[in-house]
Amino acid sequence: MAKTLHKQINIQKIPEPDNTYTCSWHTDWAFGITNTGPQPSTAAAPLRGSTPPSQLTSHPNILKLHLEFLHPCTREISIITIKTLRSGATSTTLQAKLAQSNQLKILAIAKAVDFDRPLSPSARSEWSLLPPPNPTPNFKRVESGHKDSSWVTGRIKGEFLQFTERMLVLAPRQGHKTDGVHDGWYKFIYRRNEDEHYSPDWECGVNNTLLTFLTDALPSMSDTLIRNDGAYDAHGIHGKMVKWEAADRQDEGRPVTIWDIIKEAMKAQVFNNTVTLDIEFKRRVDPEKGNGWFFIRTVAKMLEKGRIDLNVVICDENMELLVVTQQTVLVLEAGRKFSKGRKAAL
Repeated sequence: MAKTLHKQINIQKIPEPDNTYTCSWHTDWAFGITNTGPQPSTAAAPLRGSTPPSQLTSHPNILKLHLEFLHPCTREISIITIKTLRSGATSTTLQAKLAQSNQLKILAIAKAVDFDRPLSPSARSEWSLLPPPNPTPNFKRVESGHKDSSWVTGRIKGEFLQFTERMLVLAPRQGHKTDGVHDGWYKFIYRRNEDEHYSPDWECGVNNTLLTFLTDALPSMSDTLIRNDGAYDAHGIHGKMVKWEAADRQDEGRPVTIWDIIKEAMKAQVFNNTVTLDIEFKRRVDPEKGNGWFFIRTVAKMLEKGRIDLNVVICDENMELLVVTQQTVLVLEAGRKFSKGRKAAL
């Protein structure tokens, strides 16, 4: 999936001025006129190197990434400009500006280090998630078409945000019991043929650009807290998954299929606009290792007067910590986005 994502973002160097690049949009990530999910990935893609002039190497050495979303990105070519703010013995600070039609849309600051260079000793901690998640599923059994006692397997297909068709999702079988806490396991897949057979996507494995995308490829925690049973409400999605699985008498092991319909999405009561996103990478991932399962916990600390604060934790199959994020989101009335003749505004 990393290879597909980079191909669709399509970073291209511009001869003049120095350190300037173009990047594309793709219908897989667009909803209406808005370019949605990969906005952080688009801004982060040129920053995945460590120090100039290797800013576009394949080595994922970004330690921390801060993004300011100034305006919504639209379905047009973006221009990204990279600037080195500081280059030191142990770290490098980079700045990226993403613009469309001469308007600054995203400002990114990245701190890069050499993950292969030890600076001091390491030690294990007893950190754990609270409340504890369901037991880790047997991934081989899930992939071979068997039900898991703690997780429901599904796929989301539909008419918008079509990247979800390339993901297997495991949702807690008993549902999301703690208000403001959402758990899920995710794996990228690809279509082998029209008979709906799927296999793991080993396209270039995983890198920081893909992990950056995952931090923003989340259910709507505002819809989930409100419990509006909309297209983005995790409780509503879970209910559909359990109902579909219970009614399936043909093939016990096949994933539940949930359909996203634009007509239903247009009934949304609210929409979310990310204002700031801070991402910290805890480990250097090996892009040649392949694509496994990712556990993602999303915690909404509050939903107050149109503001919501989110914490996201991403772990690998062994529950080793990969990424932690903090995100501030404005939750606005849907009419501001979908009313005729009006543009989304922050």
